[in-house]
Amino acid sequence: MSTQGPPADAKQAQAAALHEIEAAQRRKRALDMSLANLEATIYASEASYLDDTAASGGNIIKGFESYLKPPAHGYTKRKMEAGAEDRLFSGSSVQFQQQQ
Repeated sequence: MSTQGPPADAKQAQAAALHEIEAAQRRKRALDMSLANLEATIYASEASYLDDTAASGGNIIKGFESYLKPPAHGYTKRKMEAGAEDRLFSGSSVQFQQQQ
């Protein structure tokens, strides 16, 4: 029995498989980066929406009940901070859940 190692075509197949794995890892890193950028955009857009609608009396998350109520005399609306429970869209992402 010979101890020369694997045949040349097995080495070529292994090199091709390694090349394919490296290419897949590069694609995965690119997709991960794209997903992170998209989730950051969603988070920022959601924050902007929640901030813009906080003083107007309602939004799709909290409802519009206070929009129809007349303002109380001497009452000034204070700016509501958006909490994690208000983040319906970005709260559904895996990255956001991992940061909590």
